[in-house]
Formats: sequence, structure tokens, C-alpha cells
Amino acid sequence: MMSRARPLLLACLILPLAGCGSLMTTKCAKPADYASVVDNPPLKLPEGQDGPDTRRALAIPALNEPEAPRAGEDPCLDTPPAFTPAPPKPTAPKPPAN
Repeated sequence: MMSRARPLLLACLILPLAGCGSLMTTKCAKPADYASVVDNPPLKLPEGQDGPDTRRALAIPALNEPEAPRAGEDPCLDTPPAFTPAPPKPTAPKPPAN
């Protein structure tokens, strides 16, 4: 009985991890959900109430140019690029001392 239980237990532990690889390879060729948001009007407060301090609020500029086309295999813009350090620059040989 133990000989059948061990492979079954191993399969039950490994199979859920096998699906995680597909989560890391998402493609983002469609516009993001936040691309179609609209700006809400400011809060309407009752008489005698102070509103929030909006002097340092984040101002989102208007988009005056169309979105750059993206290929279907391009990664999402919110996915960080892979980190690979740049190769060291070759140094010039030092001239011989006189």
C-alpha cells in the first residue's frame, strides 16, 4: 500500500506547481483595464465641511498621441525587464613605464 501512496503523494505535490509556469508568460497585446478610465468630478461636501487638501494631488496629463503598437508576443508594460548585468568594458592596456 505504501508503494502506491508515495507516487500519488508526489504527484499531488508537484502537479499544482506545474501550472505556475503559465502564470509567468502572460502576453499583453490588449489595452489594459485602466486605459479607459474617466476622471471623476470633485467631491461635493455638505455646507460647513472642509474638503481634503488637493494642492499636492497627482495631476495626470492628457494623452495627445496614440498608443504605440505592440506585437502579440510583447510582455506587459508592468512586467519588469529581465535583469542581466552589462559585460565589463575592456580596459586599454597601460603603456610601459620609462
